Amino acid sequence: MINSLYLSKGRHATWLELFFDLVFVAVIGVVTHDLAHTHDGHIGFEQIIRFPLVFIPVWWIWMTHTVYANRFDDDSRGHRLFSLAIMALLVVLSTQVTVSHESGFISLALLYSAIRLIQAYQYLDVHRQSDGEKPFVRGLSASIATGALVSAASALFDGPERFVLFYAGIAVDMIWQSSMRKQIESTPVDLPHLVERMGLLAIIILGESVIAMVASLENVHWDVFDVWAAVTGFLLIGAIWWIYFDSFPLLERAQRLTTGYVLIFSHLFLCMGLLILANMIRHAILGDLDRPTFGLFAVTGLSLFYLGKQIPYWYAFPPWRKAIISNTLVCVSITIASSFLPKIEYSLFGMMIGMLAYVYLTFRRILSVNVESYLAPH
Repeated sequence: MINSLYLSKGRHATWLELFFDLVFVAVIGVVTHDLAHTHDGHIGFEQIIRFPLVFIPVWWIWMTHTVYANRFDDDSRGHRLFSLAIMALLVVLSTQVTVSHESGFISLALLYSAIRLIQAYQYLDVHRQSDGEKPFVRGLSASIATGALVSAASALFDGPERFVLFYAGIAVDMIWQSSMRKQIESTPVDLPHLVERMGLLAIIILGESVIAMVASLENVHWDVFDVWAAVTGFLLIGAIWWIYFDSFPLLERAQRLTTGYVLIFSHLFLCMGLLILANMIRHAILGDLDRPTFGLFAVTGLSLFYLGKQIPYWYAFPPWRKAIISNTLVCVSITIASSFLPKIEYSLFGMMIGMLAYVYLTFRRILSVNVESYLAPH
């Protein structure tokens, strides 16, 4: 039988999980490299589209490891060795990111598939140790392994079909796991632990935003607009931190978040949004991006953030739904309107005002509404 940390009293993220998070963020730092570099004030379509195409496989590896550890982490030597092996392969995978659309694609596809097969084996080992008491883990193992093999098969092809096959493997895995929701509910996620892991990931990515901002300040000749962009960018990051974490503890007790998949998939959008915003602030300080591309970054990044932030609350707390939709529409409208201002520093200020409006509306129209009936007892 498995002696896991699942539902243990006072459980928190282990040192190994924190290490895994840091390795993951280091890897996505490489993934977002394309968004940090401009050519004559532009960021090419190929650069922009490569970001989600590479981020999603890396994110899916992190999510699978996190959910596995949530239920079955026993802090044993075996678990540590498998986790360290996954981290090592992730680091190697990151070296192929910048050439993933060319010569590095085969290496990336095979490294991704190797990591997924390790994760499939971990679930299969749980099935063996539990003597079939948790039948859903065998299905999860089959889902991960099948997706990995489909993605690995893409290395045998040339041209666009190899990309289609690679992402088809990821889609098969995601859809298969989502279809097992009823079976997975037999062992609900350790929700406080999962919420903590999501929060730690978000705060590490926010830290990356500050790092990007500080790094950009080293390369500017200070003037009023540089100071304006830096202060406004920091206030925007601070407002995001405030509103993200102020209501976050409620999700630990949300009765409807049994499988964790709503929280998991919503954070795909949220993390992508935060990473885009980090680069948006960097370009605002450096002044190396044209206004249309900056506007595209701003609207896309903030819309993804609002979407990822709101989905779990919309799902978990029905009394908040109307206010969530109307608040989001107001704030996204402010962001879109701000993108048409004549200077990107003005646009950034308008977006910061939109985020502050979002904070105010959330406290006024959402958090003031009682949802105790949708919360589990302490």
